[in-house]
Amino acid sequence: MISAAQRAMIGAVSILALAVPATVSAQAAEEQAPDETGAAAEDIVVTGYGAQNARAVAAKRNAEQIAEFLSGDDIGQQPDYNISDSFRRLPGVQTVFDEDEGRYVGIRGLNPNFTFGTLDGSAVATAERGNRQLNMEAIPTTAVKRLEVYKSRTPDIEGNAIGGTINLVTRSAFDSPGTYLVGSAFIGTGDSQDVPGENFGRNSDDGLNFRGDATLSTRFGPDRQFGILLTGSFSRKRRDQERFNPGGYALTGGVPVATSLLYQGYPNTVDRYGGTAKLEWQPDDTLHLSVGGTHFRQDDHEVRLSHQLTPGTNRTATGTNTARIGSAGGFVRFNDFPIEKPLTVVQGDLAWKPGEDHTIEARASWSKATFLEDSNQLQFNLPTSAANAYDYAIDKGIPTAELDDASTFLDPANYAFGSYNPYRDDSTDIIREGAVDYRFNADPGDMGWGIGVGGKYRENERDFDTQQQIYRLAAGRSLTLADVVLPTDYVPIFSNYPMLIIDYRKFDAFQSDNAGALVLDEAATALNARRNDYVVTEKVAAGYALARHAGDRHLVIFGLRYEHTDTSIDGYRVSGSTLTPLTRKGKYENFLPSVALNYDLTDALKLRMSYAKAIGRPNPSELGANETLNQTALTLSRGNPELKPRQADNYDLSLEYYFPGNGGALTFATFYKDIQDDIFSATVGQTVIDGAAYTVTQPQNLSGSRVFGVEVGAIRNRLDFLPGFLANFGVSGNVTWLDGRSELPGGVRFGRLIQQPKWQFNAALFYEQGPLKARASYARIGKLYTAISATDPRASRYDTGFDQLDLQARIGFDRFDVIAEARNVTNENRRNFDGFGTRDENYFGRQFWLGVAFRL
Repeated sequence: MISAAQRAMIGAVSILALAVPATVSAQAAEEQAPDETGAAAEDIVVTGYGAQNARAVAAKRNAEQIAEFLSGDDIGQQPDYNISDSFRRLPGVQTVFDEDEGRYVGIRGLNPNFTFGTLDGSAVATAERGNRQLNMEAIPTTAVKRLEVYKSRTPDIEGNAIGGTINLVTRSAFDSPGTYLVGSAFIGTGDSQDVPGENFGRNSDDGLNFRGDATLSTRFGPDRQFGILLTGSFSRKRRDQERFNPGGYALTGGVPVATSLLYQGYPNTVDRYGGTAKLEWQPDDTLHLSVGGTHFRQDDHEVRLSHQLTPGTNRTATGTNTARIGSAGGFVRFNDFPIEKPLTVVQGDLAWKPGEDHTIEARASWSKATFLEDSNQLQFNLPTSAANAYDYAIDKGIPTAELDDASTFLDPANYAFGSYNPYRDDSTDIIREGAVDYRFNADPGDMGWGIGVGGKYRENERDFDTQQQIYRLAAGRSLTLADVVLPTDYVPIFSNYPMLIIDYRKFDAFQSDNAGALVLDEAATALNARRNDYVVTEKVAAGYALARHAGDRHLVIFGLRYEHTDTSIDGYRVSGSTLTPLTRKGKYENFLPSVALNYDLTDALKLRMSYAKAIGRPNPSELGANETLNQTALTLSRGNPELKPRQADNYDLSLEYYFPGNGGALTFATFYKDIQDDIFSATVGQTVIDGAAYTVTQPQNLSGSRVFGVEVGAIRNRLDFLPGFLANFGVSGNVTWLDGRSELPGGVRFGRLIQQPKWQFNAALFYEQGPLKARASYARIGKLYTAISATDPRASRYDTGFDQLDLQARIGFDRFDVIAEARNVTNENRRNFDGFGTRDENYFGRQFWLGVAFRL
């Protein structure tokens, strides 16, 4: 239930959001007319949303690659609080969401595994369960000055970037002549609060949300040659997530019958906190040194509550979309998810110009990310019985069940103890990196011929450690759900019946009061402590050389990058209950040419063309998964350390028109990516182990894919061709069309890539006049596939299109703004389907925030 305080919170946000346009209209009536020369009575000062756009437009115009930028405004605010959410506002950039927030970033229709991420140019570690997807949930946008996306590559840019490279740029104390201090404090609430959330590890349920941040920089010393930067942030967000997950479908007389109906509720409290400290020394314009550290952390306090109805084999079609299920069972499950995701980056940077045309840059960094999930998993099972028979129907892809008599399904005494398997999933990524670059007459703005050379070394260690304990009920002991049930009348989405929920606190008390009631399976637990553990060590040595020529209207950059990669895997061969330590190795090298041309057709119109070869390194799980022997079937499955990276030829063309004074831009871009050596799991022959021939299945470089796309963008900070107050409106928007094709094993072709929408669209309408600012932001991402089946197209899974409308309103008072925000205003939910029906209905509600941002 939403409390009175939360209702007041939502009301305050709504009133402020509505008050701004009303005040705008009143102000327009009193607005002064232009003077006789046609000039406005006041100079226009670009602040707020216009300042963000102007900085981004200037950065794009001056970039030497095809790139996109997002900048903070005059009070340090970005379009969204979450970095991944902000990136989706850019042309050709899509965000992969975790429920209601962005988690990963993909570029130009490619999986986020193909996006390389850096912080001030240094590689950022990620510990996301065996993949290379960079999780940026914990970093607030207020912690950085600018977000950068490089879609084309020059030789000095990382080669492992088939999709592109993203870079988070932090502030410098030398960005301001004196002391700089900005901050914000918000209070908020969400309207998804129906799931009972007070349980083990959660002493409270729903409540108000909070977030705050501050950035301070100052310069000191006799000549103000030293600078220090400090940032800090904290946020707490509570929200419930309601999900309905049919487990797949089997045809019964032509009727797709869901093989299970899983009803779930996820109450969660997410805490995020961290900051940056940086010390800088700049004695003059030729030398800059800095050393700093960044640490951010996300802690999830989530419980996952599940109640499933599972049909038996007695099924009969009764109509076109209906069936009779003669028997059914099910289960009730509890998981707690106290997930910790810390990220640390420590780095030192040198930029030195020993002579007018010479530039030397050096960087060293260390980064560590951890994903730690220490979870309790408890389940009670309901036996399959005719007492749970039901009528089944599926309408517009949504299956429903109407029980003949719900009493058996809803009686907790009928659910017997099934399993108690607490587990620990600990994944760590550590990156050590060093780089040196030298340029002669090759800095932005330099004319004539120039050259650049550089080298980089990176060592990346991914450590995967999982454990799971197996407990069984002791002989002669009994435990049912009735002993540990949580009283509640909560009815989950798409269900007609109350949900049975485990109160884990009661189970914890049962263990304390009944020593010996649960018996640890020591053999299975010991095997689980190591059977999925492995370490992937990747060492990359890279070097490049480039030539650059700049004239009054043109810029050409061409050259070659070389990368050598060594891979080492330390893990196990698992055969039954026997674990044998195993070390495997692999290596590869890549030569990556590139050429880029920029040409100013006019002072306002810029043409860009580029070609670059790039790679996409295999995921750690594809390289390092342990060997598993099946001695009965004589099969062996394993990772493959000898995998080569995917390789892609990337072709880019863009045309950009810039309005005067960086007041906006019209942009058109098209690209084509031809990707070879895609990775799929396949049977590759046999190997002999202890005299027996085993059939081997492992990831292989098998086929390819391609993607072609068009991006169109527009920004106009002021619609100054409109009369009166309408001239104070501004617009920005972009649309991306993507055409992808996957070539799957066996010669099968599919007209999409994983995570690639056909269309995506962003638009913002904003108003700025004096102290008043307001913005409506809309984002749509079209249908995209999350899994592709090479054998049955109906088994492929896809997300339906998703639309989101966000609102923000501000009223300025000298050095601070009062800000109201509403997120997902139309209360959209996410949906995932296969060819038969829904697989995931995901509801998470809306968020409302009210706060203050200041600059001193």
